[in-house]
Amino acid sequence: MRRHAVTERQLDEAEAARRCLHTTDDTVQQALRRRRREGEIVSPMPGLFIRCTTWEKLTPTERMCHLVRGLAQIHPDWVFGGVAAACILGLWIDYRTVNEALRSGKVDVMCTMRNGKGDSRHVRRIRSDAGSCMRVDGVKVTAPEQTAVDCARMLPFDAAMQVVCCVLHNGAELASIIGCAAHNGEIGKAERAVFKYASPLVENGGEAKALARFIQCGFAVPQMQVVFVDPQTGRTYRVDFLWLTNDGRIIVVELDGLVKYTDPQMTKGRTLGGIIDDERERVEGLKRAGVHTVVRIRMEDLNNTAMLQRKLLNAGVPVRR
Repeated sequence: MRRHAVTERQLDEAEAARRCLHTTDDTVQQALRRRRREGEIVSPMPGLFIRCTTWEKLTPTERMCHLVRGLAQIHPDWVFGGVAAACILGLWIDYRTVNEALRSGKVDVMCTMRNGKGDSRHVRRIRSDAGSCMRVDGVKVTAPEQTAVDCARMLPFDAAMQVVCCVLHNGAELASIIGCAAHNGEIGKAERAVFKYASPLVENGGEAKALARFIQCGFAVPQMQVVFVDPQTGRTYRVDFLWLTNDGRIIVVELDGLVKYTDPQMTKGRTLGGIIDDERERVEGLKRAGVHTVVRIRMEDLNNTAMLQRKLLNAGVPVRR
């Protein structure tokens, strides 16, 4: 078998396993480095390789997973944590957070409190004597509760809320997460804030980020997933976020996403016009059921805090006291 055929076979096998290639064949390594110089191969970390055409098609989360699975081939005893674990576990985490982790060139790896090893160029050590690990797709990662704790400590509030809300939504108890955090000492201010406001009721990462933004903007904590029945049609509507004002008004905020208008599973064969008509009927049904104001926000609104705050204040959303 010619050497280029061996290289192609190894790349194919790694791609089928959804990981970057690590090879111990010196000749294949030389061929991969040459092709990297020619722009055909990407090496996201030393010793790991993947075709450019494959890498470019991957989402940030998929890139992180390919990277981690490749590292697990080199270091099978490593227990990955933080963003790396969140990606492998399929937890909610936005692309911006994952991209920042990829650009840093580092992954989080667990070590015990007694382990004296420090960070290296490509590894950030997470010291903990708490939390169990599990194996997913051949990769050892921290359990969801420990992953939630680490992300609450290391990530910005909105990104941490996504991870912790997802772990709660998947069935973990908040008490077990807090217990895991407390095992290693005092719980920090950032962690306490996330644990205070995270909720199992949010149904996706977008809603978790929206909840985080409402908190950051100083609004009262909303009720979530409240069901209304249209007295005229009998149809039921479940709303994302709800506030009851002091004067008895009900204000609802709904989070829109592009996927609602483009994903066939969401559109269910409806045209764009049909979807818009259904949304209009939904608003009318909610108002007949007693809702006074319905505010629609988009994912991009969550990145403009000043505009979001102004929009919700104008709608009468109550602030936190």
